[in-house]
Amino acid sequence: MRNYLTAECYKVFRRRYLYVTLLVVLALEGLLLWGCWFTLVNGNTGMDFYSVLVTAAAMLTVGAYAPLLTCDMVFSEQYKQNTLKNEVAYGLTRIRIYLGKLAVSALVSLLAAAVMLGLYSAGCWLLFPHNGQDGTALLLMGYCLAGAFPLWLAAQGVTMVCYFLVRNSTLAAFTAVGLLGVVPGILQVMGLLVHPVFETVRQLMPTVMLETLPDMAFQWNYIGRCWLVGLGLLLLSIAVGLAAFEKKEIH
Repeated sequence: MRNYLTAECYKVFRRRYLYVTLLVVLALEGLLLWGCWFTLVNGNTGMDFYSVLVTAAAMLTVGAYAPLLTCDMVFSEQYKQNTLKNEVAYGLTRIRIYLGKLAVSALVSLLAAAVMLGLYSAGCWLLFPHNGQDGTALLLMGYCLAGAFPLWLAAQGVTMVCYFLVRNSTLAAFTAVGLLGVVPGILQVMGLLVHPVFETVRQLMPTVMLETLPDMAFQWNYIGRCWLVGLGLLLLSIAVGLAAFEKKEIH
């Protein structure tokens, strides 16, 4: 397994795709910081380290859609290029292939998130005044990240299922967006029109929980719920993905 993980890491970390995507995202972060700083120097005294840093907490849901890119980087059009067929023919077990690609895509996502959050936090620290709420801001971000981590992993698992089971990468991405972003809206409507149980289910969707997380600040029982839901959905997605991939004909 270690050799397979090493090979997958080598493949993804030598592609320009990863670095170009990361540079684009960092440029957008820089633009956001510049906009906040421009507002500060033009007299908005409300712009400080606390207010700008906690803005990141409101964007945690973006992390649920990041696997659309990282899974695509790792999977790399393998059905189209017939490379997945070669891996199976070489004698690699389908469990190793599935779990290896999932692990590497999760690793890429976490490293990219660490870089983005680290640079954003450093920019906030250097550019904006401090008003004694620094500790609260950092604690809030720590709280949000503690809850977001398992939910991001769940989104990673759901997205990887789509890439393994749908042969067209574009259609796989749309399927993942539908599961993560569209299904909660459908459940909300059904909760209003059919039965409240659908709204209860919606509240357990990763994207909905990520949106709710900042509003539940320092309610640590909610972090426990995030871990239960996130890890449960991750394990369920792995079970479904492996079962379907084992039966899938690759040609």
